[in-house]
Amino acid sequence: MKKIMFSIFLQLYIVSAVYLPSSFSQNNAKQNRDLPDGAKLHINISRTLTTHGVEKVSDEYINAVENLMFSPDGKTLASTSDRSPIHLWNATTGEYIQTLKKHTAEILNLYTVNMMTKHQQTPIRDKPYGSNIAFSPDGAKYANGSKDKTIRVWNTATGLPTYFRGHTDYVSSVCFSPDGKTLASGSVDNTIRLWDSATAKHKKTLIGNTDYVSSIAFSPDGNILANGSGDGTIRLWDMATDRHIKTLTGHVGTIYTLLFNSNGTMLASAGIDGTVRVWDITTDKQKHILSGRKGTNWSVSFNTTGRIFACDRDHFMIRVWDVVTGKRGQTFIENRTSIYSLAFSPDGLTLATGNSNREVILWDLMPIVNDNTQ
Repeated sequence: MKKIMFSIFLQLYIVSAVYLPSSFSQNNAKQNRDLPDGAKLHINISRTLTTHGVEKVSDEYINAVENLMFSPDGKTLASTSDRSPIHLWNATTGEYIQTLKKHTAEILNLYTVNMMTKHQQTPIRDKPYGSNIAFSPDGAKYANGSKDKTIRVWNTATGLPTYFRGHTDYVSSVCFSPDGKTLASGSVDNTIRLWDSATAKHKKTLIGNTDYVSSIAFSPDGNILANGSGDGTIRLWDMATDRHIKTLTGHVGTIYTLLFNSNGTMLASAGIDGTVRVWDITTDKQKHILSGRKGTNWSVSFNTTGRIFACDRDHFMIRVWDVVTGKRGQTFIENRTSIYSLAFSPDGLTLATGNSNREVILWDLMPIVNDNTQ
């Protein structure tokens, strides 16, 4: 009898820890009636959902959607803010899936840190962080770096985390290898650590960066690891030997986005200097440069047709650019409030934006893609 009661208690505990009450469900039929032009889905995140399990609730931290990330298959969208939990959503219907507990320390993104860096005495550890959230290739795990020097790798089925410990300063970027077996993490301690993603065992530390590691990305075949740094350089590492191969220079200041194309021959980078640069990995040359305002929050995508698109925000406007031609392909108007975060879907056909009023809007990029294939 005791064993049966314990089993029931354990099951109830797991359900209560992972899934929130049905009162948190979103009424998508109602919320999608009045979409802005070009939008196809609107997710309104309730205050109750955002503050679930959060201690010392402050409106300063719970209203803005400051990080967005699509799963590799494009079916799931993750959203979070500095001190709120990670929420998972169906990227097609906007249906709420589950919450991955609360954070014990902030996850910073570019917008937040841009506000910080307006103050001249901002220390290096509070400067821009980049890709500090990541899905595993199969979508079964979700990782985030944190200011408490740890990495949490969440099981998206159970909502329970595994802690990765070893960095001596804030963890500013994380990325899974294409086969999902390795997790790479960059830190304000200027190092990159490689971990066994299943066991959390530390495998290797890559040393050589002279500033904090602000972004990180694997090539599609897993043979190369690229990292952006606070000093504006991009370093490439050979994963077979764990050795530094080359350094790409051109950016001025922190690089917060890195993305390889599908065959690994090109690397796109976006920096706080307001530029998006596309590099030919075989020649180390810059193929394209898209310039914008300093501090612009960029998102970059290599879409299914091979075109390179970038998106930036300007208060209520979201602008989508063709990086190759430098021409603006589309402008969307978000008439509710300011934009905080941007993310392209893996196929480049959808753009997700998060704003300062606990809202996520998904925009249809198919007309732009069709224009570029004709």
